[in-house]
Amino acid sequence: MKVLYIYDKMPGLYQNYLRTLLDEIKKKVQMKVLVYHKTNEADIVINSVGLSNKIQRVLFKLKLSKDNSTDIKAMKSFPVIHIQHSYLKNKIYPFFTRVDGPKIVITLRGGDTYLKPWLSKQWRDFYNNKSSFIAAFVVMSEHQKKYLMRWGVASSKIHVIPISFGKKSLAKPKYPSSDKIRLVSAFRMTWEKNIEGCIKFAALLKEKNIPFSYDLYGDGRDLGQLYLLVDKYELSKEVTIHGSVANPILKERLSSYDFFVQLSISEALPTSVLEAQSLGIPCIVSNSGGLPEAVINLKTAIVQEYDAIESLVEQTVLLWKDKKRYFSYSEAAIKNCNTNFSTEIEANKLLELYTSLH
Repeated sequence: MKVLYIYDKMPGLYQNYLRTLLDEIKKKVQMKVLVYHKTNEADIVINSVGLSNKIQRVLFKLKLSKDNSTDIKAMKSFPVIHIQHSYLKNKIYPFFTRVDGPKIVITLRGGDTYLKPWLSKQWRDFYNNKSSFIAAFVVMSEHQKKYLMRWGVASSKIHVIPISFGKKSLAKPKYPSSDKIRLVSAFRMTWEKNIEGCIKFAALLKEKNIPFSYDLYGDGRDLGQLYLLVDKYELSKEVTIHGSVANPILKERLSSYDFFVQLSISEALPTSVLEAQSLGIPCIVSNSGGLPEAVINLKTAIVQEYDAIESLVEQTVLLWKDKKRYFSYSEAAIKNCNTNFSTEIEANKLLELYTSLH
């Protein structure tokens, strides 16, 4: 079986887990990669405004070719194509009028399901009127699947394949720090991630005179809100803002923390929570979107509504003080990830999907 993966750009250093997945899939199926930005890592590089594409369009207009672009010409030789960046969906519209086209798979991230359809008529029309031309949509969680169905996509076309954290973890369970609670978060700095809730969590710990430190990693359009809130609650000694770091560096640092905090308002299923658990770090997460599906409540994580700060703080402190129970959370977190979210598991589920479409 031949499968073509389509990216706008190849996954970067902040998405190392995606590169691990690519390597795993290549072991199991004949796979090529097509991208729209110049790189030496892809098998096919398309320049949409390049000379080759202009010539192809002329040939199409003169009816000397059935393909109106170089990317369509490349894609049609693959029985299955998997679009990794959903906004590239317009690229495959020519196949909608052809009976001999490939089976099209599109991976949808959280924003594609929870946010874009509210803001864009084009996205609503695509889901409601054109999803019948798509063989399969891949989503991260059951919650995301149900939310996508409200936009008109048939349940039978939506396949829940959670994202993976990487290869099977060899981490050992751990005990918490004895001197203070060491907290960490890593996410895009946007309103959906509930920056305010995370800082209020820290502020309440300080108010209760609980010793702690809190490191936050990531950047984004609302990074300024983080700085503003840290200043407002006078947390400059407790909270450290690191900005973005490459994924391998972050994973090296994670094991030194006691808890991973993710209190999102909207979330499909974050890799960062899986990575933390894979290293034996219990998580403090909101009951939003697919987040509860990434953890096991009261076994690997503390789960509450995103604004239940008082309860979250209380449960976190109790768990930190109970070293034996904390160790059990750490042990269960590693097992949860290895059992459900390894790269091999995700690759096998994708292969099953491709086989069913072939």
